Amino acid sequence: MSPLYEGLPAVIYSGLWVLKVFRKLEKNFPNSIKMAILLTDSPPAFLIKIDKGDFDIEILENIKDSNDLENIECDTYLALPTEILYKGADGIRKGIETKEVKIKNFDAITILAKLTGVG
Repeated sequence: MSPLYEGLPAVIYSGLWVLKVFRKLEKNFPNSIKMAILLTDSPPAFLIKIDKGDFDIEILENIKDSNDLENIECDTYLALPTEILYKGADGIRKGIETKEVKIKNFDAITILAKLTGVG
C-alpha cells in the first residue's frame, strides 16, 4: 500500500493493488474507468483511473465542493457524506432521492461496490 494515501483512497488503493498483483484487475474492470469520489465531509476529492490491468489514484487538492466535480474529466463521479457511504447501496440510493448524494452516471454505484470489495 502506498503511504501517500489515507482513508477511503487508501482502502481503494489496497483493493486495486491486490487485484493487480493477482492479475484480476483487468478481469474485474475490462474497460478503462475514470471515477472521481468526493467525501463531502472529508475533502479533497480523488480520481481513480483504471486501464489495461493497471491503476492510478490522484488526489484532487483543488476539488473540495461537489459542484467542482463537473469540471473533472471523468466517466462518473460520486459526492456524498461518509455517513451515507457507510450505509451502503441502500443509503446511497436514499441519499440520491434526498439530494444528499450527487452522482454522474449510475454506474458509479456498481464501480464503487467493486472497488470496496462489496460487488
